[in-house]
Amino acid sequence: MLDDGPSDIYAIADIHGRSDLLEVMLRHIADISAERRSKPTVIFLGDLIDRGPRSPQVLDQVASTLDLYPGSQLILGNHDFYLRSLLRDELAPEDAVNWMDWGGVATVSAYSRRPVPDFKGIAADIRDAFPHHATLLDNALTYRQIGSFCFVHAGVRPGVSLTEQTDYDLRWIRAGFLDHVDAFEHIVVHGHTITNSLRPEVYDNRIAIDTAAYRTGRLSAAVIRHDKLSHFICTALTATGEITVENWQAD
Repeated sequence: MLDDGPSDIYAIADIHGRSDLLEVMLRHIADISAERRSKPTVIFLGDLIDRGPRSPQVLDQVASTLDLYPGSQLILGNHDFYLRSLLRDELAPEDAVNWMDWGGVATVSAYSRRPVPDFKGIAADIRDAFPHHATLLDNALTYRQIGSFCFVHAGVRPGVSLTEQTDYDLRWIRAGFLDHVDAFEHIVVHGHTITNSLRPEVYDNRIAIDTAAYRTGRLSAAVIRHDKLSHFICTALTATGEITVENWQAD
């Protein structure tokens, strides 16, 4: 999907069940947008769920944000793909094993009291109590291109046009993308791979914003204004249990 886009875009990656950090982030975006008298576009780069404790609440927050800010969008992450497959009764046995190993237990336990591996029962519980979550995941994109930027979960395959990229690469790629130094068609804004610095990182051809929120207590967003990277917003959990908002300039 591509468009010319608005002046203010906020890209948020890899929330992984940290609804507390997302709540503060969204409140800050609302406050800044009110000051600027603008309606932002919020792009969630996927991996809303798993590892952290409040995945259902995160999906509620994302769904509300998409309703509040028309033009906002969810990009499906590889973890979200497993939940969508579960709700479609399409979860392959090998995917179920991988999902549980990679943090899925936290998600299904937050949704349902049924034990793993009663996936059919868990899926029924979720569809009954949270039908809008299935709709949210069904409407998710694999990428979105706005102006000079391409927003994806994991990255892109070098030398392949956006329209020819595979869903698997857009959700999973690391090797071949992270070590690619030449320009892509667009500047790629992505999550999926935790940055070495645990802070947002800017490269000539990509912007990486997965700062391991579930582990570090730091959730990051890239702010794009007038088709340029403006700065980053990070919500961070302090030693006293407070959540602060930090604005970092792009290096």
